Amino acid sequence: MTRQMFPIVAICMACAFMQVGVVRAENGARVYPTPKRFEMTGGVSSAKPRDAKVRKVEGLGKEDYRIVVGKDAITVEASAKTGGFYAFQTLRQLASGGDIPCCTVEDSPDVPLRGVVEGFYGRPWGTEGRLDLMDFMGQYKMNCFIYGPKDDPYHQGKWKELYPESMIADFRRLLDAARKNHVKFYWAVHLGDAFKDPEPAAREAEYAALWRKLDSMYDVGFRCFAVFFDDFGNANAELHAEISNRVKRDFLDRKGDCAPLIVCPNDYVGDDNSKYSHVIGEKADKDILIMWTGMGVCSDITADATAKRAKALRRTPFVWWNWPVNDFVRCKLPMGRTYGVEEYRYPGFVSNPMENLEASKIALFGIADMLWNRHDFDSIRNWHDGIRRLYPFAAKAMMRFCEHNTDPHKEPEAMGGFYREESERFVAAWKAEGKAALVRECEENAAAAEELSKVLPEKAPKLWREIRYWVAYFGAQAREGLAAAKGDADAYAKAKDEGNEIQRQQKAYFQSLAPEWDRGRCMGCVTATRHLQKAIDDCARAAFRGQPEVYARYFPTVGTSIGTVKAVVGKGQHFERGEALLVMDDILEQLTAQPGDWIGMKMAKNVTFNYVWLNFGAKDVVDAGRVEVSKDGGSTWQTVALKMEEGLIHGHVDTEAGFNAVRWINTSDHQVVFKIVRFNVDIVK
Repeated sequence: MTRQMFPIVAICMACAFMQVGVVRAENGARVYPTPKRFEMTGGVSSAKPRDAKVRKVEGLGKEDYRIVVGKDAITVEASAKTGGFYAFQTLRQLASGGDIPCCTVEDSPDVPLRGVVEGFYGRPWGTEGRLDLMDFMGQYKMNCFIYGPKDDPYHQGKWKELYPESMIADFRRLLDAARKNHVKFYWAVHLGDAFKDPEPAAREAEYAALWRKLDSMYDVGFRCFAVFFDDFGNANAELHAEISNRVKRDFLDRKGDCAPLIVCPNDYVGDDNSKYSHVIGEKADKDILIMWTGMGVCSDITADATAKRAKALRRTPFVWWNWPVNDFVRCKLPMGRTYGVEEYRYPGFVSNPMENLEASKIALFGIADMLWNRHDFDSIRNWHDGIRRLYPFAAKAMMRFCEHNTDPHKEPEAMGGFYREESERFVAAWKAEGKAALVRECEENAAAAEELSKVLPEKAPKLWREIRYWVAYFGAQAREGLAAAKGDADAYAKAKDEGNEIQRQQKAYFQSLAPEWDRGRCMGCVTATRHLQKAIDDCARAAFRGQPEVYARYFPTVGTSIGTVKAVVGKGQHFERGEALLVMDDILEQLTAQPGDWIGMKMAKNVTFNYVWLNFGAKDVVDAGRVEVSKDGGSTWQTVALKMEEGLIHGHVDTEAGFNAVRWINTSDHQVVFKIVRFNVDIVK
C-alpha cells in the first residue's frame, strides 16, 4: 500500500471549519449524507480534525474515503483529493457537538453525478446565490451543478452572442468556488429552433456560431458542457442526435480534457413509446448522457419506468427531477420531504429547485442524502434532521410551516398523480375531531407564524426575504380558520381581507423584480392548500351559508379545462381566478395539437364571459386554428370574430349572449406545435 500525505489537507481543513457548523442529531452523532458504514467504537477522542493524518491509498474510488477515530488519533484514507475533502466534511460534522466520538467510517457514493440543475423559468439565482449553493453542495457531497436558467438570454435566445465581461468575471468566481467544493460545473447552451434550415451552408453557419460560443466558455475555464433542446423548437430527433454527436466529437473530444456531454432532449418525459427517444437513443453516441424527468414533467421516479426509458434510449437516463421546482405554480413553496425515487444505477441525478434558493435547501438536503446512500436513506428522519440542522433557532416552527407547504399542485389529480404529502398529520385529527382539531391546528400555526416572523429576519435573513409573505399568509390563514370554526363572520372577513392584501403585496413585490414580460406569472402566495384550506372552507361554508354577503364574496365559482390536447387535460393547476378573470397562464411545456384537437375553458354554473385573450406567441399557430364559443357548456359551438395580431387572438364577445365556454381548435390539416403564453376570459359580474 502506497502512503503519502495529501497536499490538500490544510485546504480541506480550512474549508471544513470555515463553513457554518451544524448541530448533532438528538439521538447521538449522525452524519449527512448517511455513510455506508458508520460504527461507533466507544468513548471520545482527544484528537481534533486538524490532527488527522491523511494517507493516500490504492483501491478506493475518487470520492471514497475511510476514517478511523481512535482515543488519541484520527486517520483518513483516500485515493484522491475529492475523497479527502469529503472525509473532512464528515469530520466537521462529527466535531460539531464538541469531542469527536471514536468511530470507523467507510464511505462511497451510489450515484456518480449528484446535484442541481438551475433549469427553471423565473429569476436566475445570481452569482451570490450560486456561490452559497456551491458551499452547500460541497458540505453535503453533491458534485454536479448544471447552469441552464431559462431566463438567461445568453443561454437560450441569444445563445450565439458572447457573454459580457461582467458575466464572464462572475463565471470565473463560480468556477473557483466549484473547484474548491469539488463540484463539476456544467454550462449548458439551449439551441431551441437553431439548425432548422437544412441547407448545408446555413447548417454550417450555425455550427460555426456554436463553436465560437463553446470556445469562449472553454476559455473562461469550463470543461463540462451540456446541450438543451427542451420546451422550444421542433422535436427532430435525428437533428438533435447529429448536433449532440458533433459537439462531442468536434469539440469535446478534440479538446481532450472535457467531461462527458449531457443532453436534455426535446422529448424528456415518458416511457419507451416515444419515437423521438428511440431515434436519439439509437443515433447519439453511447457515452452521451441523456436526461429524463420521469413519467411526468413532475413525477416520482420508479425503477420500472426507468428501465423502460433506458430501453428506448439504449442507456440509463440521467434524471432531471422536477422537485422542488415551482415555476409552474409560483404561489406555492414546496418545502416537504424528499421521497418517491426507487433504487436504480443512475449515471446522474439532479434536482431542479425553486427560484427561491434558500427555501429549496430542505429538499436539496434530502436529495444529497438519497443519492449518496439510497439503501439507508430514511426520508422522514432526513427531513426532520434537515430542518433542525438548517434552522436550529426555530426548528419546531419551521417544521410546522413546512409540513403545510409541501404539495406543489392546486389540484390532487394534477400532473399525472404526482403530489407531496401535505398536512397529513392534521387530516387524521380533522376526520376524528372536526372543528376541535381545526381550532388546535390553527392556534399552533398562528403561533409558529409569529415566531418565524420574529426569528428569521435576524437569524436567516436570506430565507426570510424569500418566504416572508408566505409566513404572513400562513398566520392570516390560521386566523381565518379560527374564525370559520367559531362562526365569527366579522373575524373571518377581516382575516380573508388580510390574506388578500398579503397576496397583493407579494404579487407587487414579485412584479417589481421581474422583467415586464414575466410579470403575469405570479398570482400571489398561498399555503396549506391540499387539506387545511379545504377544512377551513368547509367550516366557513357551513357557518356562513345563510349570510350571502359573506358567502358570495369568498366562495366564487371557478372554471375547468375541457381541452382534448393531452398535455393540457387535467392541468387544473394552471388556473387562477382573480376578481373577474379566469386565466390559464403560462403553461411552460411545449404542446402539440393534431388536426381537430382543441383546448378550452368552460365556466361554472351561472357564470359567463365577455372578453377572450389568447396569446400563443407565434403567428403560425394563430393562423392554424380559430376560436369558438358556446352558450351550453360546450355541447354546441359557434365561431366568433376576434382580432388576430401576430401571436395573439383577442376581443370582446356579446355580453348579453351568455357565453359560458370557449375553445381554440386546430382547423389546419397538419400538426401544430405551440406554447400557451396566456389564455384568459373576463367574467361578467
